[in-house]
Amino acid sequence: KNPQSFPAHCLRSLSLATMAIKVGDAIPSAMLQDGSPGTKVDLTDLFAGKKGVLFGVPGAYTPTCTSAHVPSFVNVTADQWKEKGVEVVVCIAVNDAFVMSAWAATFGETSVKFLADPGSEATKALGLTFDAPPLLEALGNSRCKRFVMGLDDGKVVGLNISGEDGKADEDTYAAAALGFF
Repeated sequence: KNPQSFPAHCLRSLSLATMAIKVGDAIPSAMLQDGSPGTKVDLTDLFAGKKGVLFGVPGAYTPTCTSAHVPSFVNVTADQWKEKGVEVVVCIAVNDAFVMSAWAATFGETSVKFLADPGSEATKALGLTFDAPPLLEALGNSRCKRFVMGLDDGKVVGLNISGEDGKADEDTYAAAALGFF
């Protein structure tokens, strides 16, 4: 249908539903999988009453995610996070729980929690869907944009999204997250 044939209130609702989360917003409720499809965790519960970091990657085992983005977080010690008051660090990707668990194991012992977003529920709720045609051709489906956000009791206190507002991939790495606090 022609967008002009839709009532204005419908178009406003559609545009609000796809807006990306921003500094000052509360993190939305969305279910993620922890280790297996039957173990679900609500995004809001993860960060309620805590300072934390949430970062997203386009996919487990993809080159930049595996060689640079995730290692930037894994290489920060639990004590370094604690010095900033950070209690939880979570990585999400649009992959299944088994893939995320196997990928997490490749990094060894870490304070980073790897959670699966197989149906893109969290990615969509955050407004951070990445569906550029070259990505769809390479990875087969929509993914999560590369991002990092700092959270304080579920409220966004810092946010960098690669490719937006002049931000590069490196602006979504752990150094940026540490700078949010």
